[in-house]
Amino acid sequence: MKIIEVPNPILKQVSEPIKEIDKKILTFIQELEQTLINKKNPEGVGLSAPQIGKNIRIFTTWLDKGNGREIKTYINPVITKASAKLTLGPNPEKPYMEGCLSIPNIYGPVWRHQFLTLQYLTINKDTNALETQPSKFASFPARVIQHEFDHLEGILFTDRSLEQSLPLYQEKNGDLVEIPLQPE
Repeated sequence: MKIIEVPNPILKQVSEPIKEIDKKILTFIQELEQTLINKKNPEGVGLSAPQIGKNIRIFTTWLDKGNGREIKTYINPVITKASAKLTLGPNPEKPYMEGCLSIPNIYGPVWRHQFLTLQYLTINKDTNALETQPSKFASFPARVIQHEFDHLEGILFTDRSLEQSLPLYQEKNGDLVEIPLQPE
């Protein structure tokens, strides 16, 4: 599937909950997962339904697990608990630079909760049964979950960076160059 980019207005809309899991949604989930797995230059670790033009509350992650990576899809996610403490990453001197497949070549730090608990629906890959599941996330996976959850709320990481008065950077010839921000 094609990943849409800013300034597409779909990226700024709040997504609708999934009311029914039918064959169309199951096919959509498979295509969303394959789009993320196959994305190169740059690779991604998360992809939300709004990023491919569907304002429904689904996102998928492709994160390191054990000796490989695990693809996992979250349907109608709700953050039920989050740490009071926010972080830019494990090293305050060198914050994580978030990026987004819908905002090519732009990166920036974002304050995120250190950990969170997410309640969501998922499809059991062995039985195809729909299951409600809570999961706890910390560190980098928590950051990815928050980034993708923001997409479902119509919020981009650049919105967070700007509201937190943090710089944004553009990749130029392999280097990150700070983008001068113009006052409105």
